[in-house]
Amino acid sequence: MLLHFLCIVLSSNCIMGEVNSFSYYNADNIVWSRQILFKGQCQCTYIACNCSGQGLSTVPKNLSASIRVLDLSNNLISNLSDGCFYRYTELQYLNLSSNNIAKLQVGSFASLNKLLELNLRENKLCYNNLTFPKGVFGDLTSLLLLKLDENSDPSTCENSNYPDNSFTNFAHLKVLHLDGLNNQTLGPGFRALVSLENLTLSSNFCNLTSLYNDTFLNVGRIKLLDISHCKLVGSAMENGSLVPLKNLTVLDLSYNFLIEMYAFSYVIREIRNYKLEILKVNFIRPGYATPFTIGRTLIDCLPRSLTHLEADGCNFVSVATKSLSHLPSNIRYLSLKNNRLSHGYYIKELNNLAHLEEIDLRGGNLNDFPDTLFNGEFQCSQSENSISLQKDFIFKLPPKVTRINLSINGLSYILKSLKVDPNNSLEVLSINNNYFPFLIGPIVGLNQLKSLNLSHCSVRNISDKFFMNFSSLDQLFLGHNTLGDFLINSHYSITPFIYLKQLTRLDLSYNGLTKVYRNLLSGLNALQELHMEDNIMWDFNITIDHMSNLRLINLSHNQIKELPLHVREHIDNLTKNTKKEILIDFSFNPIRCECQYLDMILWMVSSRAFNPAFENYMCVYPDGSYKIIEDAYEETLQYLNHACADNYSVLLVVIFSTLTMIILVIAGILYRFRWHLRYLYYAAYLKVKDGHGNQETRSYVYDVFVSYAHQDETFIVQRLMPELSNRGLNVFVHGRDFVVGHYIASNILTAIRESRKTLVVLTKNLINSTWCNYELQMANMESVHTGRQVLVFLIKDSLDITDLKTDLLYHIKNNTYIDYPHGPREIGLALNLFWDKLSLDLKN
Repeated sequence: MLLHFLCIVLSSNCIMGEVNSFSYYNADNIVWSRQILFKGQCQCTYIACNCSGQGLSTVPKNLSASIRVLDLSNNLISNLSDGCFYRYTELQYLNLSSNNIAKLQVGSFASLNKLLELNLRENKLCYNNLTFPKGVFGDLTSLLLLKLDENSDPSTCENSNYPDNSFTNFAHLKVLHLDGLNNQTLGPGFRALVSLENLTLSSNFCNLTSLYNDTFLNVGRIKLLDISHCKLVGSAMENGSLVPLKNLTVLDLSYNFLIEMYAFSYVIREIRNYKLEILKVNFIRPGYATPFTIGRTLIDCLPRSLTHLEADGCNFVSVATKSLSHLPSNIRYLSLKNNRLSHGYYIKELNNLAHLEEIDLRGGNLNDFPDTLFNGEFQCSQSENSISLQKDFIFKLPPKVTRINLSINGLSYILKSLKVDPNNSLEVLSINNNYFPFLIGPIVGLNQLKSLNLSHCSVRNISDKFFMNFSSLDQLFLGHNTLGDFLINSHYSITPFIYLKQLTRLDLSYNGLTKVYRNLLSGLNALQELHMEDNIMWDFNITIDHMSNLRLINLSHNQIKELPLHVREHIDNLTKNTKKEILIDFSFNPIRCECQYLDMILWMVSSRAFNPAFENYMCVYPDGSYKIIEDAYEETLQYLNHACADNYSVLLVVIFSTLTMIILVIAGILYRFRWHLRYLYYAAYLKVKDGHGNQETRSYVYDVFVSYAHQDETFIVQRLMPELSNRGLNVFVHGRDFVVGHYIASNILTAIRESRKTLVVLTKNLINSTWCNYELQMANMESVHTGRQVLVFLIKDSLDITDLKTDLLYHIKNNTYIDYPHGPREIGLALNLFWDKLSLDLKN
């Protein structure tokens, strides 16, 4: 109908299509492309008015006289008075369905000689001569389609009969919909319908329980007969009831549950040589009926011209040997859905159906089908369903079949190696809603396969080689399986999809995925749609850089907080470098509305890859609460920009304070171990410079290195050095023995390391000497590193303890020291004893 309406809107010279293109007018199909006018409660263009569902009780009188389409459905109109459409002489489509019309007047449709379609279904028009007076359709000389079904309710309409006396002017009528009446024939008035091709008696009010030899005698020209959803009983269908229909090409007997196969075979056998092309006999047996085997007798009854056969829900359980190959040779579509077919020899006969293009075996149960079918050939033994094996089995498909549907069949296998004859055209294979936990393969021979549906199959493991021969696969459906544990525990080298170079759509939804490795999607260079929604993934750290054709990534209903940077960068590149749209669905994920994730939210809002409305997007807050976003994150961003700015200031202060503290700690450590570090530095320097080895392995050059302040040099040179030298000590003093041109520090360390002892002449002058302090510290470090006693203190001046620094006092207390005699003790024997004692201490 939409096609015809658009024809009228866009052109006044439309040619009507074939009978199969007719359909009643539907207001929902109108494209209101021109200026819309409102006439009372109706919505109109210049040539069409939609008054549906406006509570109208009469036909409006104020609409444009030029309209060609008028929809008055779903109103309260109960009477069509004479001349009620006089004004609308240009009408071609009139919809009066779903009103309360109970009677028609002779002039109800007067002046509508251009009307092509009239829809009166779902009213209260009982089939009798009072409701349809003769001549009521007299002006409808151009009518092509008439719908009068859903009117004659058996519970309210008594003595109903077909109103064929009112059909005498329908010379052009092609499509007629009526309610099927029980024990009534289509009367002689139907002979006037010389152009009638489509007769539909199927409706909720169809009460057709029986067929007689003369039921269709007056409509022998029809090409399509639909008597589905009636109450036909097989035993009440006379042989020859369909014989008058010599031009029949389409027959639908579906959903007459009491026909049974024996009655159907008798009725259909009589038109076996007619040119019937489409036959639908779905559910013509009750669900409790005895299981039925399709045999040669039934198949031989079928018209030889059939191209389309549907026999769903007939409780078929098997096919007799050598029967399937006797189906009409031109059969292109075969549907046996909702049966319970078990395995048998007939499977091998499928390849004999040379013109078959589509097989639909959805539903039912194939639990008896042998696992061994996938790696061997079967032969028929004495028992028809007994299967034995041969090696090198090659499964042969009908050469022209493009679609096979085996979903919901109770199949339960490990899919191992299977060879299919490559001489096939299979493009779509649906084996979903079965049980295939392990996809091992390889499967060879399906070179043309473009779509494979393995959803709802409890798949939990996929071998690397399963898809290796599916080079043409375009769509792969693996949703509603249990691949979560497999993808977590698999080695990173497992790449099951790497051979699918042509794949454009991959569905991994509802698989319990929590985390997958980065290279999972390697090889999918042509991928356009990736569905991973409704899992429990915590992140999406998957490499997608090679997917330059991506158009959709559905990650909704997961637990992902943010997308990693490399994913965001690739999506940005796609939005910049392609004119096609790309959509990322991130709804119902716990997006964290915190400063840490602010860049993620800013990226989403600015990216063209997201729906700007952000419908069903979430915000999860630090306290665990959440809400659904309704303002495209506007309020959230305002809050975060303010809060995070304050946080940045605090963060900078914290960072600066932390760095300062670290610097101070390092400085304190360096100061604390400054002498240690200096000693190590110069020790290493001397070792490299002079090649000194282990100090313990050689003798000392000097007995004592004297550390003194230069102000005390007179005492050292005139008293100390002579006394020590006279007693056999080799004395090192810096004023005489330092090497010219060397660093002072290295000279000091050399003197300490080459002398057995370091004698510190402690005076007031030494306390304030920087270099003397340095000599003291280096001597102490030498003692620490070598374990030998190095320091000896000669306290020459009388010093108050308050004059001594803490570290100096510490060294005096922990090393040997001796006081220099003063006063009377400086003469005689006492002084000699002092020098003897000092010399002895320095030698030890």
